[in-house]
Amino acid sequence: MMVLNLILAFFLYFTPSSVSEMPVDVNSCDAKPYKDKCVKNLPFSYTFLKSYSIDGKNGSKKSVEYSYIFSKNTNYLVMLANSNAQTKGLKVTLYDSNRRELATSYQNGKYYPAMGYTCRATGIYFLRFTFENTNDYCAGAVLAFKR
Repeated sequence: MMVLNLILAFFLYFTPSSVSEMPVDVNSCDAKPYKDKCVKNLPFSYTFLKSYSIDGKNGSKKSVEYSYIFSKNTNYLVMLANSNAQTKGLKVTLYDSNRRELATSYQNGKYYPAMGYTCRATGIYFLRFTFENTNDYCAGAVLAFKR
């Protein structure tokens, strides 16, 4: 027990005591405001499932991908937000487990802030968030559902 207390005391001694002492990465992506915006704008008929941070690492990552298990006969909605009111330069594309494209938020040359999909088969699906023709590589998204 004494060893555990000694380790804890050592850890606390070398841990910065305030946030201002912590190193700050000025290039980091703070997606929280974007995720909050998505949650706030969710239609009342949808239930929140999950939020996503979309960090393009200042352009070194052109896409970020997540997987999720979708259920048959369920409507899904993906809401997007970035610093642009029309989410210009950011799209989400949904793929099935065989990597076939099922839906996208980019249609006819226009970026949309949401994408809906009605699932026809339960399984693993992939959400790929892609940055195109933009210098803004930070965004947030929310996945919601209704039956």
